[in-house]
Amino acid sequence: MGSTEGSGTRFQVLEDTKPEDMSLPAFMVSTTRGFLPRMDPIITLPPEFDVLESILQRMPVKTISGEPGLLAQSKLGDVVSSELPDLTEFVDKYQHNLPLMNALYRDYSFLASAYLLEPCHERFTRGEEYGLARQTLPANVARPIARCAAL
Repeated sequence: MGSTEGSGTRFQVLEDTKPEDMSLPAFMVSTTRGFLPRMDPIITLPPEFDVLESILQRMPVKTISGEPGLLAQSKLGDVVSSELPDLTEFVDKYQHNLPLMNALYRDYSFLASAYLLEPCHERFTRGEEYGLARQTLPANVARPIARCAAL
């Protein structure tokens, strides 16, 4: 690791981004990737999170197949309630894998935002004012995202 000698501010600059080291934070300055994350983001979550991935793939207004997604059909809230278990125990299982924690936090953040704002989108598509979002997250979303943040 290097540093910024003579700049007045000292911080670590990685010579080697060490992509195999899951204990290092994702965002560190390196000579090879600059201010980009040390490694490419995780795209595929472990199988324990397949149900989360399934909901995320079906969530957009327009899915990758071109079909209307859960948000277009105003079904995201119902699907989160009926299909998504509380996966907090699996977050704990991978707690020492920081890149995976970043990916889970990212994915749960997208889900939380879409869940809360779904009623606003529904009103907007009917030509109404946005109105208020949902006021609370269900435990099956809130607990895993809080656990990721705590780790």
